[in-house]
Amino acid sequence: MTGVLAAFTSEDALRAALPRLRAAQLGPIETYTPRPLEEGPSLLPLAVFIAGVLGMAASLWLQTYANVWAYPLDIGGRPPFSWPSFIPIALENGILAAMTVGFFGYLIVNRMPRLYDPVDECEAIRQASRDLWCVAVHAEDEDRARRILRDCAAASIEDLHE
Repeated sequence: MTGVLAAFTSEDALRAALPRLRAAQLGPIETYTPRPLEEGPSLLPLAVFIAGVLGMAASLWLQTYANVWAYPLDIGGRPPFSWPSFIPIALENGILAAMTVGFFGYLIVNRMPRLYDPVDECEAIRQASRDLWCVAVHAEDEDRARRILRDCAAASIEDLHE
C-alpha cells in the first residue's frame, strides 16, 4: 500500500483537513502530532482492573483449595480456612496479573513493536513531535489524496512507499 504524508504548521489546519480526508474515504489515516488530538475513552484501565480482581480471586481460590480441601494441615491450631494469611500473596498475584495485562495491552493498543514504518523516512516526520502537525493517508489513489491535501493548505506533501 502506498500513500502520502502531509505536514501542517498549525493544529487548526490539521483539524480542518481531517473531516475532509475522512469524508473522502481514501483509506487509513494516522496523525503524528506534538500532543494528542482526540482524547477518546480507553478500555485498557478497565481491562487492567478486571485482570487484577480476577488474579486476586483466582489466587484466593487456589490457596483455599490447597489449604482446605486438598492438603489440610493443622499448623499452630489455626483453622483450615485462615483467610487473613491468604491476602498478602493474593494481593501480589492480583498486582502481577494487572501489570501483565497493562504491559501487553499497552503494546497492543499502540501497535508495538513496529520495527519499520515508511513514515519514518519522511523529512516532515522529524519535526512532528515538536512543531509540525502531520497526517499520513495510506491510499491507493495518491493523486486524489494530494488534491485534497493541497486544498487544505498543507505546508508539505511527501510520498510514502511501502
